Amino acid sequence: MAKISSKILFDDLLHQITAYERQEAKEIVFWLLEFYLGIKKIDILGEKPVENMIDWPKIIERLNTNEPIQYILGETEFYGRKFIVNQSVLIPRPETEELVNFVINKKSNTEFQTSDLAPTILDIGTGSGCIAISLAKELQNFKIFAYDISENALETAQQNATLNATKVHFEKVDILATRNEKLATKFDVIVSNPPYVMKQEIDKMQKNVLDFEPHLALFVEDHDPLIFYEAIADFAWINLNNNGLVAVEINEALGKKTAEVFMKKGFSQVEIVKDIHQKERFVSAVLCKKD
Repeated sequence: MAKISSKILFDDLLHQITAYERQEAKEIVFWLLEFYLGIKKIDILGEKPVENMIDWPKIIERLNTNEPIQYILGETEFYGRKFIVNQSVLIPRPETEELVNFVINKKSNTEFQTSDLAPTILDIGTGSGCIAISLAKELQNFKIFAYDISENALETAQQNATLNATKVHFEKVDILATRNEKLATKFDVIVSNPPYVMKQEIDKMQKNVLDFEPHLALFVEDHDPLIFYEAIADFAWINLNNNGLVAVEINEALGKKTAEVFMKKGFSQVEIVKDIHQKERFVSAVLCKKD
């Protein structure tokens, strides 16, 4: 097959993508060419010739329906590692990388369980497994558990654990139904990025999120937007070790109310943490029961 200039191919694909603004479309084309042809930006600038054997019209058609490129490629990057993604799981966000980083940094300042047993972390609503697996890679002396209500999500998460050579104990659990259940295992850290987008916020959402990402992992009812945080607080109160940490990603509009959930329950050191964009994005709390 005759080769084509990578610059000509780049320009041709860019012209065909109509669902995105030009700058975002450029980044998508760079991503496509590197994924499918191993062509980097510098190769395109140098007009490196390539064999064009890809079914681009089908890919472009999917992009122009606003399907996220991560779902088209079947993968994304999170905390420097590759993760499989599909429409059973949310596409991991940079903010959630900050949550992982927060837990890693926070753990050095928290008095975790000091028994002979390995310290434990539970990720509630694990989705792709990105939080649990990243923490397992970074905190290798911890034993990692992860819950999700979706069997398809858990299957994807297990694939990601295998892909990243990591052991995570996945389990199908509905935290709303088990919020008051006392477990045999107690945890030193409970982390979660639960559903927190209110239905009234749907109009503000982009089509690539609204039309393709799982609503089960995104939305809560307007009349009860903190339902998952209340369940997590109840569950953590029973199943967190003393001086254990809770860290959750939150709706930026509900920072104070989310913090109050943990304060009213009796947690100590409750704080609202801002993300890199200075938005209220996380709440952390410590369980400090007086014996």
